[in-house]
Amino acid sequence: MKKKLVCAILTSFGVCTVHAQNSVTLYGRVAAGLDYITNVATPNGSKSAFRFGSNQYGASFLDIAGQEDIGAGTKIVFKMEDMFLQGTGQVIGDALWNRYAYVGVSNDTYGSLWAGRAMVLSDETEWYLDPFVAQQTSVLNFSRYRGTGQALNALTYNSPDIHGLYFRVQNGFGNTAGNFQASRTFGVSARYSLGDFSAYGDYDERRDANGRFSGLYSNSRQYMAGITYQLQAWKFYTGYQQLVSSGSDTVVDSMNSVGATRANQEWVGVTYQLNPALQLQAAWYHTNVNHGGGTANLGALGATYNLSKSTFIYATVGAMFNGANAAFPVETQDSPPEQGHNQQGGYVGIMHMF
Repeated sequence: MKKKLVCAILTSFGVCTVHAQNSVTLYGRVAAGLDYITNVATPNGSKSAFRFGSNQYGASFLDIAGQEDIGAGTKIVFKMEDMFLQGTGQVIGDALWNRYAYVGVSNDTYGSLWAGRAMVLSDETEWYLDPFVAQQTSVLNFSRYRGTGQALNALTYNSPDIHGLYFRVQNGFGNTAGNFQASRTFGVSARYSLGDFSAYGDYDERRDANGRFSGLYSNSRQYMAGITYQLQAWKFYTGYQQLVSSGSDTVVDSMNSVGATRANQEWVGVTYQLNPALQLQAAWYHTNVNHGGGTANLGALGATYNLSKSTFIYATVGAMFNGANAAFPVETQDSPPEQGHNQQGGYVGIMHMF
């Protein structure tokens, strides 16, 4: 049925032909909720905001993926995935397939190689290392969403499992004549699992149009490492992240008003599976930014409850404690407080996966 539905959609564009050896799947998720934030900076002072929440737990998306088995454990694979805001129906960003748009080859022994747009490797690493799985109140707050995003014009290699070791390498080409580094992205990540213990590492770099590391929260180097440990119903998390830009090239912008060149972040967290349906989460995050960029702490509590195999409800609350020179928001991407002010917030909602 999924295959027929995909073809019914694509046939209208004249692009769908069914072959017996092919497998095509349509899947995705839809999330929506309500959101409340205090101490939002406005031209008329600090105000509270009560609003519809489209992507607080995570953006909604639609995905079309497929594969063709060509024998000897080898498959041709493709994936096209689009994020959108449930509240307005708007596509996020300036691309139709804004998360993934690749074609590649996969082999049971040698891993897979994708060619095209893909999520950066740090997106996956942060998701594994964060008990709040990179929600709007999560590990992403102190990197100002730097840990997620897409690699364009990219080649991505994904290794098979090698006795518990899994690694990935990704290069996004800038396609600029005479300057190979211009607008280039590059990343390497690794995961090692032994029983209930897992260790993660990630290096990610993103360069500006001149090939430089000019933005601490945009065009910079990112280093990340952390571990998780499962102890029956408990799962423990700890991680470290550092962002580094070039001292001679760093520009001052709305997210970095002092021209800071280094930001460090540490966090600890835990989840507890109270029963098969209910999970509880808690975490504490800290950051320190050089050149007077300030310090801040974020505490978060949350819960998810499974209504079925495909649907769950969620609730998350957070409190941001900013130092005198900091203005980090309690939710990652918008509505920051005034400098030096604290901020609280929370959201509830429902996520359905299909």
